[in-house]
Amino acid sequence: FVLASIGAKASMSHIAASPILLLAGVTWVGIHAVFLVIAARLLRSPMCLAAAASQAAIGGPASAPVVAGIYHPQLAPVGLLLAVLGNIVGTFLGLCCSYLCGLVSKI
Repeated sequence: FVLASIGAKASMSHIAASPILLLAGVTWVGIHAVFLVIAARLLRSPMCLAAAASQAAIGGPASAPVVAGIYHPQLAPVGLLLAVLGNIVGTFLGLCCSYLCGLVSKI
């Protein structure tokens, strides 16, 4: 409800003010989709797991079980586990990236 209320107050007239940010977001989601489809095909995983993994990466732990549960109700816990694992790995990799950026900035 919080996100919906924030979105309801947003003005669409400000989108034209920074098209480069909009292009960057579309590009990033496009790259995500390409890698997700390639990984799903290589691993021969069902599309429901690929959709839940995508939502876990982009939407987080609140929406991944919903997407997984739409395909099959017993997959909702799998979506939650994917989202929690994604948060753990993402936090760790973010800390590693900040450490590496700190090392590069000292050069």
